[in-house]
Amino acid sequence: MNITRNIVAIDLGNSSGRLALCEWDGNQGSLREVYQFPNAPIEIERHVIWDAERIWAEILKGLRIASAATHGEIESLGLDSWGAEYVLIDRTGNRVGHAYCLRDSRNVAAMHRAFEIVPARKIYDITGIQVMPINALYGLLAHINELPEEWERAWLWLGTPEYYLFRMTGVPVAEYTNAPNSQIVDATSKSWSKELCDAFGLDLDRFPPIVPPGTALGLLRRDLAIDLGLKTTKVIAPACHDTASAVAAITHPHNRLAFVSSGTWSLVGTVLRRPIISELGFQLNITNEGGVGDTIRFLRNVIGLWMIQELLREWNSSGLRISAKQLVEGCRTAPLEGAWVDLKDERTFLTPGNMAARINAELAQRGFPQVTQPHELASVVFRSLGRRYAEIIDGIRRCTGEPLERLCIVGGGVRNEMLNRLAQEATGLDLLKGSSEATIIGNAAVQIAALENTRNLEDIQLIASRLRFEERDSAIALGA
Repeated sequence: MNITRNIVAIDLGNSSGRLALCEWDGNQGSLREVYQFPNAPIEIERHVIWDAERIWAEILKGLRIASAATHGEIESLGLDSWGAEYVLIDRTGNRVGHAYCLRDSRNVAAMHRAFEIVPARKIYDITGIQVMPINALYGLLAHINELPEEWERAWLWLGTPEYYLFRMTGVPVAEYTNAPNSQIVDATSKSWSKELCDAFGLDLDRFPPIVPPGTALGLLRRDLAIDLGLKTTKVIAPACHDTASAVAAITHPHNRLAFVSSGTWSLVGTVLRRPIISELGFQLNITNEGGVGDTIRFLRNVIGLWMIQELLREWNSSGLRISAKQLVEGCRTAPLEGAWVDLKDERTFLTPGNMAARINAELAQRGFPQVTQPHELASVVFRSLGRRYAEIIDGIRRCTGEPLERLCIVGGGVRNEMLNRLAQEATGLDLLKGSSEATIIGNAAVQIAALENTRNLEDIQLIASRLRFEERDSAIALGA
């Protein structure tokens, strides 16, 4: 007789955080969202930061709801979030300073200062990670430059998802699908790079141990367990990077398969068994991120639906009320040919504010007329994304020497039929649609695999194929 296991998957996104309850009977399972809260960075003291304490309070609120729904019978929980960021903690476990957002402008200057010490190509050769100002390496260097006393006070630095797992357990780790995004992990040894740490004056004693996805960290801290009524709940580090969780939920064979994890960011890539670090990969800025089942996510970041989110925020704040659904519907027949902007350099659209003006400035540089209507601006964004997907997939083919024949789209953007159509037209690949809830499903699948004592990729894919998410009413998601 199968015993149903209750599992909680927590997913922190750039615009919302969610907790889902999974019921797994040993053969199949269902997930349903039990709590969702809005999430967005805030500006303070000329910096863009996260309200870490509010996020923590929301996580606890969601866990109380899940506990009540299961009468405290939750076997495990795991948390994923965006990657590339960090939080400093002292020896008492308290946060030191702000939790800075990767969109903070200080990172760009820190990146250029870093290249004066170690050339960008050398950093890439060591780590295999795309050179971007959002990487934790540059955030840490900016932090040390601006607030050296906080670095001196710090006991450890932790990635964003590992920080919240630490608050649950008191166990500090760096989970392998998230750690390399810092651009401080040696791609060959899969350990922190002593060469880079020595070059930049980063004390390795302040670095947590790297552990594989599916690592059990122990039970909830006693005070939390009592408060939440979850006295026997295990905390598992799933694939802590949200993209890694989303890719873990792809149930198709990865041979000749490209993927797009479509949300605030679009992550365009393929799954490999070993990293590829080459001159072409450096020139195309393609990254080798850790994946589940000892794989590599060979991909490139694209600025993604963040641009649409910012446009909607601008319009709504100015009194022009328009929904995501209305926006997509208004441009659903737009052709691939037409006005577009170049998305190769993420810095152009990385920071918040004045998104419409920045798009029009880029259009002017390419000789296109100004665009003012919301659906026309959205068409520009979607058209530009489709073109960029095709460029990256072509670059991946050139780097790997392998053909790509199918394109699987997962994440919130899979509901955006307009973008899906343009992606298919631009790439010429057969389109496969994965789950819009791939991140939550992948998070839960890795936890289940860990409870069943496996970290095998095929086992995780099989589990993911047997999980069903109870869909929400929303018909279109622009990315969460």
